Amino acid sequence: MMNQNLRPITAGLAKIQPTMLQLAGATGSNYGEEWTIKLQAGITYHVLELETNLKHLSTIEKVTIDINGTPVCYASGARLELMDKALGKFQQEGRLIFDLSKFEYRSPAGIYQTQLATELTDDVTVTIKFGARNTAGADAALHDPASPTLRGKAWVTNTDKAGRVFSPDFYELVQHSAAAGEHTWIFPNGSPYKNIQRMVFDENEVKISQIKVKRGSRTISTIKRSDLDFQLQRYAGITPQNGHCILDFTLFGFGTHGAINSQGLSFELEVDGAGAIKTYVEGYTQQKFRQVAM
Repeated sequence: MMNQNLRPITAGLAKIQPTMLQLAGATGSNYGEEWTIKLQAGITYHVLELETNLKHLSTIEKVTIDINGTPVCYASGARLELMDKALGKFQQEGRLIFDLSKFEYRSPAGIYQTQLATELTDDVTVTIKFGARNTAGADAALHDPASPTLRGKAWVTNTDKAGRVFSPDFYELVQHSAAAGEHTWIFPNGSPYKNIQRMVFDENEVKISQIKVKRGSRTISTIKRSDLDFQLQRYAGITPQNGHCILDFTLFGFGTHGAINSQGLSFELEVDGAGAIKTYVEGYTQQKFRQVAM
C-alpha cells in the first residue's frame, strides 16, 4: 500500500513539472525588423525556445519580454549564447534559448524564483529584434540565409495561485571607469526587493583583476580574478569565457540563498584602464504589493 505521506510530495512535483507549448506565429519577415510573438496569458513561463534558420545567433540583437507594455526582462542573442557556453548547456544551430527558470539550481525555490508568472488580464509580448544579415567570411555556407525564419515554443506550468509574487530580472547596465586602478560603482536602483544572482562584466575595453563587493561601508567579499575563475569551474561547473568576467553569487547552486540583495550595494573593481564596462545582470524582483515571508 502506498505510504500516505508521499502523496503531498508527488502532488507538488506534478505542479512544477513544465510542459511544452507551441507559441503563436511571429509577425515579421526580414532582417532589420522587430518580430513579435503574443504569449498566452494566465500561465507561467520557464523557458522560451526561439527556433530560427540563422547561422549566427548574434544576428538577434535583442529579445524582450514585456507585460502590458512594460519590459520585464531582455537579453541579446550573443549574451544568451555566451551563458549557454559558460554553463556547458547543449546548443544547436539556430536555436536561441531564454532560460527564465534555472534548472541547474539545487532547490525548487531557486529554480523557479525567476519564472515568469502571467495573469489572465495581462497582455504579454515577446519582441525579437533582428539585426543585419551576417555575411562575414568567404564561405557562403556560414552566412545567414537570405530570408530569416522564426517560430517559438515554451516550457510552461499553470500560474501559482499566489500570482506574480516574483518577476525575473535579465537586463544590461553600462558603467565607465575613468582610469586604471580602483573603480567604484554604486549599483543603480538598488532595492530591498531586488536580488542579484549573476553578473557578467564585458571586458572588451577594460580588464578586471579584482572585485570587492560592499554594502555601505562594509565589505562583503573580496575576490581576486584568479580565484574567481577557479571557483567558477570548481564549484559551479561554469567555463570562463574570453572577454568576460562572470561573478556568480549562486556559485554553489542555491538560487535563492545565494542571491544577494541589491539595497545599498556597491562594487570596487580593480581595472587596467579607462573605458565602458557593459554589465549584464540576472536575478529577480519581489513585487512590493505582494510581500511574502522569506
